[in-house]
Amino acid sequence: MIKVKKVLKWIGIIVLVLIVIGAVSGNKGGTSTTSSNTSSAKVEEQPQEPEKISAQELADDFDGNQVAAEAKWKGKMVEFSAEITNITDTGLSFGKVASKEFSLAQISCKITDKQQLLPLKNGQTVTVKGVVGNQTIGVIDVSDCSVVQ
Repeated sequence: MIKVKKVLKWIGIIVLVLIVIGAVSGNKGGTSTTSSNTSSAKVEEQPQEPEKISAQELADDFDGNQVAAEAKWKGKMVEFSAEITNITDTGLSFGKVASKEFSLAQISCKITDKQQLLPLKNGQTVTVKGVVGNQTIGVIDVSDCSVVQ
């Protein structure tokens, strides 16, 4: 009885190993196709040139119509200059950027290289580039930011 259980156990292990080997070798053809598609996508993906705009233009677009502004700007790389109102470990904030006197719009720029934050001061005007995202409670998110020197 014990020998039968051992034999069945080994047969089960062998069958499982064969299934895994078959699955892995069966995916090799698909994997190379997938990786060639992936490499094709990478070739097409060139570094995007930022669109130079004013921070006021961006803020005014979002103040005027958030849905239209997100359709226009979301996912686009932009470059703008503005006065820093706050520096945190996640990046820079730019307030008072809209033309409306009582606008709550501000821009939050998430800096990828934290070393770029060290020499900066609140009140300093800097030029940054990054990818525009959504607006939440008046804050326009810009990710993958870097300070342009």
